[in-house]
Amino acid sequence: MFTLTRNIVLFCILLLPSLMTYGQQLGNIDSLKEILHEQKNDTNKVKLLYNLSFSYVAGSYADTALVYAQQALDLAEKLNDEPGIFWSEITLCESLAILGNHPLALEHSFRALALAEKSGDTLKLCFGNGNLAACYYHMGDYNTSIKYARLVLDMMDDDDSYWMWAQMTKAFHSVGQPDSAILYAKKAYEIIKDIDFLYAKSVISPLLGNAYAGKASYDSALFYYRMGIPLAIKSRTETHLVDNYYGIAEVYKSKGNLDSALWYCKKIVTEKIIRSYPVGLLKAANMLAGIYETKNIPDSTLKYLKTAIAIKDSLSNQQKTIAVQTLIYKEQEKQREIYAFRLKFNARLRMYALIGGLLALMIIAGILVRNHRRKQLQNIRDSIADDLHDDIGSTLSSISIMSELAITRSPQAAALLASIGESTISIQENMSDIVWAIKSGNDSFEHVLQRMNQFASEISDAKNIELDFESDGSLSGSRLSMKQRKNLYFFFKEVINNAAKHAGAKEISVRLFKKEHRVEMTIRDDGKGFDSNQTFNGNGMGTLKKRATELNAYFKIQSAVNEGTVVDLKFKIT
Repeated sequence: MFTLTRNIVLFCILLLPSLMTYGQQLGNIDSLKEILHEQKNDTNKVKLLYNLSFSYVAGSYADTALVYAQQALDLAEKLNDEPGIFWSEITLCESLAILGNHPLALEHSFRALALAEKSGDTLKLCFGNGNLAACYYHMGDYNTSIKYARLVLDMMDDDDSYWMWAQMTKAFHSVGQPDSAILYAKKAYEIIKDIDFLYAKSVISPLLGNAYAGKASYDSALFYYRMGIPLAIKSRTETHLVDNYYGIAEVYKSKGNLDSALWYCKKIVTEKIIRSYPVGLLKAANMLAGIYETKNIPDSTLKYLKTAIAIKDSLSNQQKTIAVQTLIYKEQEKQREIYAFRLKFNARLRMYALIGGLLALMIIAGILVRNHRRKQLQNIRDSIADDLHDDIGSTLSSISIMSELAITRSPQAAALLASIGESTISIQENMSDIVWAIKSGNDSFEHVLQRMNQFASEISDAKNIELDFESDGSLSGSRLSMKQRKNLYFFFKEVINNAAKHAGAKEISVRLFKKEHRVEMTIRDDGKGFDSNQTFNGNGMGTLKKRATELNAYFKIQSAVNEGTVVDLKFKIT
């Protein structure tokens, strides 16, 4: 809870210059205007603008206050200054309410309350709810006004609550509950009378007078009205002065003292204090017309009836002006909302573009890294293949040549040397297959098919076997990993060797085709076959199982004695 001293300091110095004496305000307004011309567009200028607006509101110049309040709000929104937006909304509400544009004042009041709730600041919450109490009072919804005033009272200490007690005094007087009006007016006055706060005393005097007048306690009413007149003059708050004069006139009229009522009503009309308070002049003109009608003075009655009609017409024109202003404000609000939406939309687009760019860079980087690693691997494979071919291949060739020379020089070791030569040739053939499997240039399926066909053709020609080799054309565009290529070729080579060397086949049929993402290979021969229902580990059966396992392949052999053999292999490719 904030103390009374803090309350006054905050209201008077920082936030509500309108609560200072109006004599001080005139000097303050002049100095603020001088500073305003030199001030750059920052949050300090926002404060200057809404302080000027507060000052003009307190001095009953709501039209001028409205201009400064709107300038403050526009600049605060441009700077995204939330405190500035809040206090600009508050003074904008007060200006609009005095001018009679209650719906628009209510709209800005709710915006101010939303900002107060967002900040959680007690002072702002009090102002937000207090503004709504004032708006609903001006709109004639007194019960709702009392509800919001009570919300403010719940947030404040009793010593700090006199502004809401004053608000509730007005509301209870308007609903015809003078006892409650007097109760709250007294509570407010008990605090205000002991402090040096001229503006507050000027506010409470006509409210006390109205409360007692509603109870028909005319002497007490006159006491407070008369007390309020010098306070209003000293603080130069014209609306309060008019309210005191009119209150005295009403009391005298109620007591039958029509001449005194006329005198006070004429002070309102003649003393040029109604320039910004036409409603007060209208009430005075209507009372004058009524009194003169009672006195049977038709000329004066007609004069003040015409004055009342002119004021009503002026107020009607003012309402039309307000309606136009409302449209302008709403259009400005709409444009601000569109601008804010565009800013948010553009910010979101930039964020999405940034995220998309980062993702694209990550993908590109991943592809580049992958390709770099693949190229490195291919270079390593090619280097190993070249080393095997150049070093080990040449060494084996030398062994084979030296074996042949040794046979010519040592006939008695011919059998052993011949065996060494055959083993060397076999190793050379196997080394050739290994070098081919490692070489990265042979990764395409087309190279695999060519080597398979070449090997099968060479062994078939040597054994006088009829070969039927058929492959699916779509396989040529597929790629195999080094592991798949090696195991497929060695599997094929083992099956062909078995058919040509051990089965005694006369015909061999090879079928290779692609079905969805699978390679399917079938090899048939018309050789002597074997009983596939028996456990049989000869003829490289273990090698075939090993190759199929490394391929993650489906592997099946169907054979019968003297009925040939069918080998099926199926595995997935990417």
